[in-house]
Amino acid sequence: MEKQIRIVWLLSLVSAILATGVQGYWLYNQYAFVVDSCAQELAEKILEAGEREFEIRRTKENAATQYVIQQHTMYGKNDSLQPFRTQRILISMNRHDTVKLTHLKLYWDSRISEKELRAGLDRAVADLVCPFRQELLDSLLATELPDLRYTVSPWHEDDSVRYVSHWERKGRLLRPQVEVCYASNPLEKKGIVIRALIPGQPVFRRMAVQWALACGLIMLLAGCFVFQIKTILKQKKTGELREHFVNTMIHELKRPVQTLKTFVAFLGDREMRSDEHATEQVSQDAMFELDNLSVYLNKLKDMLRADSEATALNRTRFDLPALIGKIVRLTPVPAGKTVRFSTSCEMGESALVEADPVHIANVLNNLVENAVKYSGQEVDIEIKASRKGKGISLTVSDSGIGIPPAEQDKVFAKFYRGANLPEKDMPGLGLGLSYVALIAKAHQGDVSLNSRPGKGTSVTLFIPQ
Repeated sequence: MEKQIRIVWLLSLVSAILATGVQGYWLYNQYAFVVDSCAQELAEKILEAGEREFEIRRTKENAATQYVIQQHTMYGKNDSLQPFRTQRILISMNRHDTVKLTHLKLYWDSRISEKELRAGLDRAVADLVCPFRQELLDSLLATELPDLRYTVSPWHEDDSVRYVSHWERKGRLLRPQVEVCYASNPLEKKGIVIRALIPGQPVFRRMAVQWALACGLIMLLAGCFVFQIKTILKQKKTGELREHFVNTMIHELKRPVQTLKTFVAFLGDREMRSDEHATEQVSQDAMFELDNLSVYLNKLKDMLRADSEATALNRTRFDLPALIGKIVRLTPVPAGKTVRFSTSCEMGESALVEADPVHIANVLNNLVENAVKYSGQEVDIEIKASRKGKGISLTVSDSGIGIPPAEQDKVFAKFYRGANLPEKDMPGLGLGLSYVALIAKAHQGDVSLNSRPGKGTSVTLFIPQ
């Protein structure tokens, strides 16, 4: 059984770890995807701000600027053996009724399309007339993205690289950045690099549902795992209790059966049976053992029945002080032990109470038996009964070994036995106090316990009237 439990635990743990790992891997990929999406949106906004900056410069005081390309093309190879093309551009600018001729000598990659070339020429001319201004771009970014944190540096790249605006995500995944390369004048290879932190708020806002689902699933898996482990432990404990229960039942029933067997053997002997006084004593002792056995079996039946149905009560009015006196008088005292009883009954005008006398007697028997059993060679037992408000308070106190604080909340559970027993093989099922709690609940009352290790224990039962 132990081996099977270990295998189940191991398989459950591996399954929980694998499921959590798969969920974490999915969540990681979702996070990376959302970060890339936010990086793309941020980069597009930065590039749009750059385009607006270019439009402002192009339209500022140079709307009448015109340029023409003088067709003069040469082909060759540069140091990197890459083909290049040289165009001499004649620019005619008409400003304030003046004409100024400017020649630009530009180089560009021969793989540039005609559309890219025209766009590059527009930027080159705009940059000649009204150079790129970072301050203008900063003001546009501050207006569009007021919370953006970024740095700007010149764009230094190898001559063989095509100067085309682009972006790339950089940095660690938990602190992502976007790097935007903005080509303000691609033909003359002028540009800037903007490195900006990707804000975490939009990322986590978009992933709120995924985070909630992932955390919920992980918590569900953890809860199922814990519940499974608790169930296995409970089943294991139930098996141990079942084995202990059987062994204790055998031990508890062995004594009265052996005693009754002795009595039957006595009654079977004619010579011993001829002694009328001894025969009467044996008969009384036999009835006493049968009564104890009957009470024990009834108590066990009530405890086992309590899980499925309410405990049946036969409420009658009876004299509680008289019942207490009978319990004290008939309590068996083990040989070699000194037991001192004291009783106190403050019942007011009437000693009669309304309850089930058989169950109340069993409760008192249980508490007194525990006081005698869980004590040293000498023990003082005090039984108090009094009227309190609209009920009866019944307290049994002793000077026994007491109950540790860590166990005081557990002693009313079925089959629970304390760890500080004076003798480890002391017989008992752990049903005494649980039976007391059951009867208190059946009477719609309650039970409380006050105990100090080495000083004794006091159990109080309150029954409404």
